[in-house]
Amino acid sequence: KKMIKKIVKNIHSKYLNFFKFFFFLKYIISIFLISILLFLFTPKAFDYSKRAETIKSYLFNNYGLEIKNISTIKYHVFPLPNLSIYNTNLKIKDKNINIETRKIEIFLNFKNIYNIRDFKPQKIIFNETEIDLDIELAKDLLKFFSKLQSRFGFESFNINFKKQDTPLFKIKKINFYNYGFKKN
Repeated sequence: KKMIKKIVKNIHSKYLNFFKFFFFLKYIISIFLISILLFLFTPKAFDYSKRAETIKSYLFNNYGLEIKNISTIKYHVFPLPNLSIYNTNLKIKDKNINIETRKIEIFLNFKNIYNIRDFKPQKIIFNETEIDLDIELAKDLLKFFSKLQSRFGFESFNINFKKQDTPLFKIKKINFYNYGFKKN
C-alpha cells in the first residue's frame, strides 16, 4: 500500500506539468477543429439565389458567358467549398452559340466563402454539357476557348454538329481542361 501511494505521488509530482500541458492542448485542438467546421458549414444556411446576379455578372465579365436561367444554387463543402448551379442555359457573348449544362461547379477561395461581393473563384467546371453547334461556328467556339484566361473545365461534354438544322455528327463525353495536369 505504501509503495503504491509513493509511486502515485512520485508520478504526480514529476509529470504534473506534462499532463497539464497535454490536457490544455486537447482543449485548444478541439476549439480549433470546431471553429474550422463552423467556418466551412455555416454557408450551407445562406440563400445563394439572392446572389445569382453577382454570379451572372462574374461569368459574363470573366468568361464571356451570359446565363439565361438558373434553376437552383447550392453550396457544397466537399471536396472543396463550391457552389453548384443546376440546369442552366448559357450563351456565349457576341456569338450565337447556346450551351445547356446540367451542373456548373464554381470552386471558391477560402477567403471568399463569405464575401460574395469580392467573388473570385479558383476554377469553374461544367458537368454534363450539351452544345448544338452549327458547323460554321466551330472555329468561333475554338477561338473562344483558346482566348479564355480564367481556369475552367468540361466533364462529359457533348457537341452536336449540324448544318441548317440537319444533324451531321456528334462528339460525346469529352473532358477538357485549360489548366493543370489534364490540360488539353
